[in-house]
Amino acid sequence: MAEIQHAYVGQGAVGHGGSPKAHFGQNAPSPYVAKSPIVPNMEQILPNTSQPLRINILLFEAFSNMVLACLLEPLRVVRDEHGADITWSILTPQDAPMRSSSGLTLAPDCPLSQARGCDLLIVAGGDRFRKEAGQPATRRALAIAQKARTVIAADTGAWLLASAGYLDGRRATLHWQLLEEFTQTFPKVEASADPMATDGKWLTCGSAAGAMELVLQEIARRFGPSARFDAASMFLNAPRRSSPTDGGFGGLPSHPNPRIRKVLDLMATTIENPQSLSQIAATAGLTLRTMARRFEAEVGLSPGRCYQHMRLARARELMLQQGISAADAAALCGFSCAASLKRALHARK
Repeated sequence: MAEIQHAYVGQGAVGHGGSPKAHFGQNAPSPYVAKSPIVPNMEQILPNTSQPLRINILLFEAFSNMVLACLLEPLRVVRDEHGADITWSILTPQDAPMRSSSGLTLAPDCPLSQARGCDLLIVAGGDRFRKEAGQPATRRALAIAQKARTVIAADTGAWLLASAGYLDGRRATLHWQLLEEFTQTFPKVEASADPMATDGKWLTCGSAAGAMELVLQEIARRFGPSARFDAASMFLNAPRRSSPTDGGFGGLPSHPNPRIRKVLDLMATTIENPQSLSQIAATAGLTLRTMARRFEAEVGLSPGRCYQHMRLARARELMLQQGISAADAAALCGFSCAASLKRALHARK
């Protein structure tokens, strides 16, 4: 069975540190000119999981389980599905178990004094933020933010950081219901009404939805757009049932743009016998250029990368979860042989 035989659309590198709607091919020759049939570079498609990510999670009283889950679960998907070296430690200001707003209790993994340096610090503020702001224990706990390379302050976390002076002169946001009070209480902070705000290493968000999108941005920045795609697909957009009227692929997460949804359905239903991108675009009623532009803006992957990643993800799932041999998985995912599939899957190693 032949590999995908098509010109690869949008073959540039992911943008760094910006919107999760990453842009590709900005410095490459026009990707819409026909090229000789090629298989896209696996190193550009597979998630980049070579760099370890050490995370400290600092919880405050009456933190939100939902906000914490939105921050942590996408990272867990990247760790479990792609073998990324991601580890995290739960910390609390006074080294005692911390109760969430719904009554669930989490115990710290180690005393704050033994917390190691981290690449990412997550500060999950809770409902008692006014009482905790400015307290000596809070200031001591937040001191670990000084050595963290990146800090995400979620929910009321920005209030706690601002009370310790870390956000003076910086742009920040928090839950929308507190924004006006936040602005009045901390005039040195540039308060933003946006769901997320980024200022250097300081990233802030208010709602659970903002937390999810913020961590997906970090995943794209650190591990690449395909890792973001997998994490987002796990939690965003419920699976829809296929019906005779839309010809959908029942297990594929929906997308709000019907044209994008149509392309994703076509890709998903032709994994075993891949079509060219021009065929898929024509079937979806799009030009190659329009399809590429919409994918880059709304999916964060070029169509070629997305298609190839779907095939690789399916092959990996068949082998790891269902115990199918590499040869059978290759045949079911449009690869010419087991060796070709293995080379693609191990290209990053």
